Amino acid sequence: MTDEIIDIYDESLTRIGAMSRDRAHSTGAWHRSIHVWIVRPEDNGYVLFQKRGRDKKLYPNCLDITAAGHYRTGEEAKDGVREVLEELGVEVRLEDLIPLGIKMDVQKVGSIVNREFDDVFLLRRHDNPSEYHLDPSEVEGLVQIAVDHGLKLFSGEADDAPASGIEWDRVTETWHSIEIRVKPNDFIPRTDPYYYKIFIMARALLAGDSYLAI
Repeated sequence: MTDEIIDIYDESLTRIGAMSRDRAHSTGAWHRSIHVWIVRPEDNGYVLFQKRGRDKKLYPNCLDITAAGHYRTGEEAKDGVREVLEELGVEVRLEDLIPLGIKMDVQKVGSIVNREFDDVFLLRRHDNPSEYHLDPSEVEGLVQIAVDHGLKLFSGEADDAPASGIEWDRVTETWHSIEIRVKPNDFIPRTDPYYYKIFIMARALLAGDSYLAI
């Protein structure tokens, strides 16, 4: 597959050119992506996490953002929402999303230097994990974690948390239900308490708070 061309930026989010995604990651060039977190309002609320494929270059089998992806050159958030459709089989519009602002993400893993401006959104939906039409080439699982349990896990109050959802079985090529317990090291590591803040924002959203930011 041809490497995508993405826009690159300086530290002030001023566009300064374009290059391939691989080159941006090898040189540490700033670029943009979208993060969409799905929040279920049932039973005091859940946050949905995708399970990355076992063949991913970075953090295989780890839990991460419900749906996320890079902007191609010339794209904005209204274009980036396609990631929800590609990964979860759900078509959404930008106006369906609740903006939390921009997160600056900096990370070095081996030879990859990732510097991103991430547009972060919440998406309120009632579907449970089994009701999504996942693309197993993109996502190998989808689990939900109750807001109360997530807050305890990422605040350090609890060592693990229950999660439930679906997982792709490569042998039978079918989705099956799972109930597991997850620990912080089951998630992609972040330099800031990102997951903790998402659970805080999910609780605020479900409580009717309109003042939300990452």
